[in-house]
Amino acid sequence: MAAAGRSLSLGRVLSTGAARALGTLGLLLLATVIAPRGNSRQENSDSPHFVGAEACAGCHADVTHEWLGSRHSKMVQPATPQGVVGDFSRGKIELRGLPYELEKQGNNYFITESYLRGTPWKHKIQYTLGNRRIQHYLTTLPDGRIILVPATWDNVRKQWFHNADINDPEEAPGVQIQLWNKTCYSCHVSGEEKHFALADDTYHTTWQNFGISCERCHGPGSEHVAWAKEAPVMDDATRAIVDATIVSFRRLGPVRASMVCAQCHSFRDIYVDGFRAGENYFDYFMPVMQYRLPDKEDPAYWPDGRTRRFSNDAFGLWQSQCFLKGGATCITCHSRPHNTNVDLNPQLRPANNALCTGCHAAIGNNVSAHTHHTAASAGSSCVECHMPRTVLSIKAEIRDHSMSVPAPENTLNHGIPNACNQCHQDKDATWALAQMNEWYGAAKGGRLRLIQRADAFSLARQGDPSAVPALLQVAGDEAGGPLVRANAVGYLAAYPNDAAAYAAVTRAMGDSDPLVRATAAVSIRPPAAARQAFIDQLTNLLADPVRTVQINAGIGLVAQGVKHLPGAAAEQFERAKALYRARAELDSDDAEQNLAAGKFYFLSGDFAQSVTAFRAALKLEPTIPAQYYLARALMEAHDYKSAQDVLAAISYNDPQYPLAQRLLAQIASAEQGEKKSPQQP
Repeated sequence: MAAAGRSLSLGRVLSTGAARALGTLGLLLLATVIAPRGNSRQENSDSPHFVGAEACAGCHADVTHEWLGSRHSKMVQPATPQGVVGDFSRGKIELRGLPYELEKQGNNYFITESYLRGTPWKHKIQYTLGNRRIQHYLTTLPDGRIILVPATWDNVRKQWFHNADINDPEEAPGVQIQLWNKTCYSCHVSGEEKHFALADDTYHTTWQNFGISCERCHGPGSEHVAWAKEAPVMDDATRAIVDATIVSFRRLGPVRASMVCAQCHSFRDIYVDGFRAGENYFDYFMPVMQYRLPDKEDPAYWPDGRTRRFSNDAFGLWQSQCFLKGGATCITCHSRPHNTNVDLNPQLRPANNALCTGCHAAIGNNVSAHTHHTAASAGSSCVECHMPRTVLSIKAEIRDHSMSVPAPENTLNHGIPNACNQCHQDKDATWALAQMNEWYGAAKGGRLRLIQRADAFSLARQGDPSAVPALLQVAGDEAGGPLVRANAVGYLAAYPNDAAAYAAVTRAMGDSDPLVRATAAVSIRPPAAARQAFIDQLTNLLADPVRTVQINAGIGLVAQGVKHLPGAAAEQFERAKALYRARAELDSDDAEQNLAAGKFYFLSGDFAQSVTAFRAALKLEPTIPAQYYLARALMEAHDYKSAQDVLAAISYNDPQYPLAQRLLAQIASAEQGEKKSPQQP
């Protein structure tokens, strides 16, 4: 598919965040079903299942009308004249030195590019993604890959740009393309199934509704619809029964309610497929926290652990005291849940403090005494001070949802922007710090916690052992919330030879929060003397009620070389490994995930599955360093000839070469040993 001399890796996604843009359109979304199918997540024919947005519209016409005007309904939509906002009349344009031709033929749209394979390729645009600030254009390649065509429309500046500018400003070598149905599909449509076939490297992705439909937030609607249709009369008793068959935010507590939104508005790994509204987020998702990420120019988090990249609002909320102490959820502020467009909601305007002062009444009674600014000024706006625009979106800045306190100290020491200087741009952070100290005294409370976190996490990222005392303090601070504490535990695990750090991580395996337990289980590597005690702790976690904890406990045990466990733990161990295998299957279109899965299977003693995973990794990405591991697995499976063939292909300048040569010697020795051993009857 790639022309000679060009590197084409369609599976490479520039950024998880970049793939989460917004969408567009109306009534088509209700009736459109892509490739009719059954629901593979349905356990049996009697369990609740998804019926699609059209089934809801008959009874909920007003709500449906409101939803159809929302960005949720228009996340991804068919490319029609009603939905396309880009100016295709501009004809020929140039982006990053390459030509693009834009065409509209009747009601159809086309973009011709030479970026993907080095020669002109005309694509019919099938879908749009976004319409408020940015609109991307999607097309399906012959192998079923749905890609974002590089030419993207900036609806604010009214200009075309290359979408790699968002996440690849340095222009990395080769072709960098965003593959929508690899990582993005799960949040832009509803009732979605990836359907990747590794055998022929093709996708057959399906979905039920465009956009984020009713059942993404309210759960499967089959029982609800059936009860509503069959009820002879809708009296109060019947209505109570009907209402109980669907998820309602009114009945969910703050934690579970926020998890409904977090299924998309968070930076997470999908551990288990099939999340449904009302269920435990941590049965399905594992947050991608700061401690797991390499240093890069465009990090997902600020040094203090607050979110820096967009579509991670749930993690901001989960760090906020409004959520942790006050029980605030997304719809506490976004009180029109069927149309959450901020610009349509007067109560979310910066000058309107009523949402905040509804809880913080004492401050509301005399705002100026709290802010030291005149009441009607931006300096007395709650959101301008506590939700500054420090989260970077696509060519835009959005508000930080951690609702934190300005900390100029972190600007000076770590380059984290603060609310004071966002407004007073003619002043510096030293001035802001002096003002804060004059008005509020030395740092304490939330401000001090932000300083401590930034200091601790920054030292930990440098591998500095002096980070340990500060990390211990953050990990032990219940007021910080599970995300912050788990991040600290993840960093502490990098210091297994520090007795206090190791004790804190092993203690975290018994924490009351599943995220902290799951993080501890998969992060630490015990010293030899503590190995058995560590294995015993991991074995106990196999019985944990939360699936991400079970999976990480299984991963931890496999990493310790454990292949079998006695008694009841044996079944629990196999369950955890089965969950891992299902996760690996879900990610079978990703070379790195196949490489990781191959290692897991190898350590588990499943050499045949290990060989399959390593071969899959190399098929998807021939340059991935998996040849040595593949040869090891083949050797363990006694397929010496195949192992030797793989090793012989590793070139002298490959970093795997020394290991390959040693393994070739081991194979030769093993073959000699087998020849000398007596034949078994």
